[in-house]
Amino acid sequence: MTTVTIPPPFKKACRNLGQNIGYEQASLDTMVLYALSGLDRHDASVIRQFIDDELLSGRHNDEALQEIWRSTPASIYFHEGSELRKFLGLLRTALGRRPYSGN
Repeated sequence: MTTVTIPPPFKKACRNLGQNIGYEQASLDTMVLYALSGLDRHDASVIRQFIDDELLSGRHNDEALQEIWRSTPASIYFHEGSELRKFLGLLRTALGRRPYSGN
C-alpha cells in the first residue's frame, strides 16, 4: 500500500471532479477545467509542486498512482494509469499559466 500525504489544495481540486461532470463523455481537458474551479495562485503552486515532486516524479508505477488517486475526494476514476498521468500533466500545465501563475 502506498502512503502519500495529499495536500489540502489537491484535495480541493479533486472535490471538483464529481460524477456530475459526465466522465464517460468528458474530455481530459474538460476535466482539468472542472478541477481548476475555485483555485487561487497559492493552491496552484502547491498542486504543481505535489504533481512534480510526488505524483509524476517517477516514484510510482501506474498501480500505485491509481491507488493514490482513489484516496482523494474525486468521484471519478481512471481505468488506465497512462490516462491518469496524462490528466495530471494537463492539470500541471494549466496551473502553470495565467491566472494561476505570473507567466
